[in-house]
Amino acid sequence: MTGTKEEREANRKAFKEMSFDDKLKYIVAYYKLPIFTACVVIFVLGSTIYRNLTKKDVVLYTAYGNVVFGEDLDKKLTTDYLDYAEKNPKKEEILVYYDLYLAENPSGEDHQYAYASKLKVLGAISAKQLDLILMNEEACRQMSASGLLLDLSFIQEYDASLYSQLQPYLLKNTVILDDNSIEYSLGEAEEYEASTEEVVNAIDLTTFPVFQNAEINKDLCIAVIANSTHIEEDISYIDYLLNTAE
Repeated sequence: MTGTKEEREANRKAFKEMSFDDKLKYIVAYYKLPIFTACVVIFVLGSTIYRNLTKKDVVLYTAYGNVVFGEDLDKKLTTDYLDYAEKNPKKEEILVYYDLYLAENPSGEDHQYAYASKLKVLGAISAKQLDLILMNEEACRQMSASGLLLDLSFIQEYDASLYSQLQPYLLKNTVILDDNSIEYSLGEAEEYEASTEEVVNAIDLTTFPVFQNAEINKDLCIAVIANSTHIEEDISYIDYLLNTAE
């Protein structure tokens, strides 16, 4: 409050004599900016504190490609696994990328959705925020051809017993090592040529107990992303699907 001592005293006296409503109007009129600033600061601080208190550690990043699961099955694939792995659901979580559409040759009306899904997958992989993907055969072929899936022989080094159990369910897919797709698309090559190899990089899930009563009417598999940062958790999750989840 500025002015001479007498003016400040007069203003204080006048303020005391105001009604409650008039005092509120006076405060709002003369102190709007400080009040607004204080409210913003309080909101930001509150939001930051809330996020820090409620933020959960991601123990595993998974994705559903070309498959949709009901609420009960999704629970078995997420929170039930946390219980199995003795995680704290209040502090830890499985982050899932839902409703991804991965197609080799999407139709015109689906092209934009497929493109957006592809960008989401590539972005997550680039950020090392994707470990496992549950998908159908078409999505698996596409992911494999692009070299995005890990050779599953690594499981043998961590858990030879589990790898032996998985033998009947292991799937081979083609990985493109090199090709002339750019030259071919530009008309600079008459034929498409590619150097490929067959790699065991997916697991058939269709007969796993957890999916038996889920009314999954098409092929279903799981694969580990090539640059996954939660390898031991990946193996634990696969073991859970094969031997525990029902």
